[in-house]
Amino acid sequence: MFSTGGEFLVLIMERLSKLIDDAEWRNVQLLVRFLSDLINCNVVMGASLLRLFDTLIASATEPGVKPSMRDFLLYTVLQCLPWIGVYFNESKDEVEFERLLDILETEIEKRDKSYMPTIRVWSSDNPLPQIEYIDSLWIQIKSMRSNNWEDNWIIRPYLAFEGKLESSLQHPVPAFELPPDLEHTLFPLPSVVFRIFDTQDLPNRPEVPKLPRFNSIDRFLVEDAIYNVINNKNMVKKECAESLLRISGRSSMPLNYMLVEVLFGGLLELPVPRYPELFYGSILIQLCQLMAEHLPQVLAQAVSYVYERLQTMNTVLVDRFGSWFAYFLSNFKYHWTWNEWEECVKLSRNDTNHPKPKFLKEVFLKLLWLTFYDKLVDVIPDEFTPLLPTKPDINHKYAEVTTENKLQAKCAKALIESIKNKEGVDMMVASLDPLPDGAMDGRELDPVYPEAKLEVVIQTILRVGCKSISHISVALNRFRNLIIAVMPNQDAKVFCLKTTFDFFVSNQQMMCIMIEKFLNFQLIEPSCIVSWIFSPYMLPHFDRLYLWKMLDTTIKFCIKRCDRIKVELEKSKAKLKEKKLQDTSKQPDIAEKKRQLIQAAEEEVEHFVKLLEDAERSQKEVFLIVVQRFIMILTDHIVRSEQESRYTQTLWFRCTRDRLRQTLVQYRREVKRYMVTLQTLLFTPEIEPKILECFTQFKSYIA
Repeated sequence: MFSTGGEFLVLIMERLSKLIDDAEWRNVQLLVRFLSDLINCNVVMGASLLRLFDTLIASATEPGVKPSMRDFLLYTVLQCLPWIGVYFNESKDEVEFERLLDILETEIEKRDKSYMPTIRVWSSDNPLPQIEYIDSLWIQIKSMRSNNWEDNWIIRPYLAFEGKLESSLQHPVPAFELPPDLEHTLFPLPSVVFRIFDTQDLPNRPEVPKLPRFNSIDRFLVEDAIYNVINNKNMVKKECAESLLRISGRSSMPLNYMLVEVLFGGLLELPVPRYPELFYGSILIQLCQLMAEHLPQVLAQAVSYVYERLQTMNTVLVDRFGSWFAYFLSNFKYHWTWNEWEECVKLSRNDTNHPKPKFLKEVFLKLLWLTFYDKLVDVIPDEFTPLLPTKPDINHKYAEVTTENKLQAKCAKALIESIKNKEGVDMMVASLDPLPDGAMDGRELDPVYPEAKLEVVIQTILRVGCKSISHISVALNRFRNLIIAVMPNQDAKVFCLKTTFDFFVSNQQMMCIMIEKFLNFQLIEPSCIVSWIFSPYMLPHFDRLYLWKMLDTTIKFCIKRCDRIKVELEKSKAKLKEKKLQDTSKQPDIAEKKRQLIQAAEEEVEHFVKLLEDAERSQKEVFLIVVQRFIMILTDHIVRSEQESRYTQTLWFRCTRDRLRQTLVQYRREVKRYMVTLQTLLFTPEIEPKILECFTQFKSYIA
């Protein structure tokens, strides 16, 4: 029977190697934790477990090891300590265990954490500190160590069999080495431990369990149990919510507060949440229904706390929080304690850039995207009317004929007649001949494009298709060649976007959809959309969420296009390889047919290679333009502020800098490919330090 335990440990170590090869990092940590807990069952020798930890720490501290790998290995060892601290505190290996703790402390303290501004939720530590995840766990472990490794949460079922286990023989942990070539493996990136509740935030009533302090190991253990449930059950929201409520020990912990804090932490994780935003929204709604007497009040309290800290909150997270809040309201009949937020209206009169009224404006706009305008007006109190968006409508320039637009209106009418008569593109273009081929106001354009003709075409097509999204799709598809005929260059495409935005100026949701349509119908290149977003014409909208949704849509289109072409290229290569491996035939006609098939397959491969080169070139151009425009706009703000002796670090500047940071870290896989170009051409030592530090922090984050 003794050999069975040894064979079991061998299987565990083989499984550990497989999990590392497959980059299943959470399962790696849980398996090492399970292996560590076997020491309490008298299955594993303490000294051999410490040797395993020494191996992991030695790999983490090797010269040249990348920080993300180092942090993962350190955290893997750290998260086991609460389960084994009591054992080693009373065993003959206590000295070796203390040595291990000293090494861990040294390695933890000397880590570079200059990336922290990139992943902080708030720029201020008031009222609760934001602590990096390894530092947070180490603080909690030191607190546990000072309390003789006591905890109130870990379930130890083996204690019921302590008498039998004491007499069992221990097994050494088999020797283990990390798989080679981990240098290019993607390890988990650093994060901040989200905190919103402290002990004084809970009701002071006997029936309400006390919330552990942020430096208590019990706080980590409960949060870890919640994460485990979410990781295992996230595909089925009802089952996930029910499992969260069945977490053992709930009577000794304020589970409702901790659930809200962990789920908010997941939602507000940077650069992107681990799971879709909709998951966090739906699971909170499910929990509110299952804990109707306890959780909604806690959720409202959490929303109020976040609302009060909007001033120092990362701009990207303000947007994400607003989107969730709108979704939440739409599922609860828009009920809220609106009277507590009436100060927003007064603030908006005195300071149009104050984060609270700006936040509510975005929430109301998002609500408009989820419902009808009249419904929104009915459910939102009258006091908030100044913050409501305008009623969605179209702005058709030729609906009314004036002296200024008389010629354009006439040509627009002629174009509609041509469309009704189902005439060809040449005839449609001919109906626009009375209009000039250059600028509408006679100014010089370089390069030249028919500004007036393009405006008439876009206004007319949008007017024809504005009834619904499907109408727009049909119109763009039907008149694609007409649009291309009057849109000969990049400047014309930027003007097309300006004209479209003017048409949907009060319907931003439709404008976001139009960006997708222009990209999917290959009417406008991504680089043109980026140039338009960062143009002076769009500066008044620079702080609105819909503008950044358009940028996000554009960048994701480039990435998905490259990924899609890569898949097709691999399929073509596999098809070519298969044809070449087919049996040869000596019959001339069959051999010739095979040669033709191989030639066709080679041409297909060459076609996809060319497509991929073009797509990757376009993607690189987009990222370089985005970063360049961010730098130009931020630099211009700093220069003008210094010239006018104004404060540089305004809310606008901080928000724009947050957007730059987010763009870099969210698309780090792509940005990393252009690091040399970015460092050589854009993030040079000559640019403003406040801008350059964004790139420095990004390099530290992905190291």
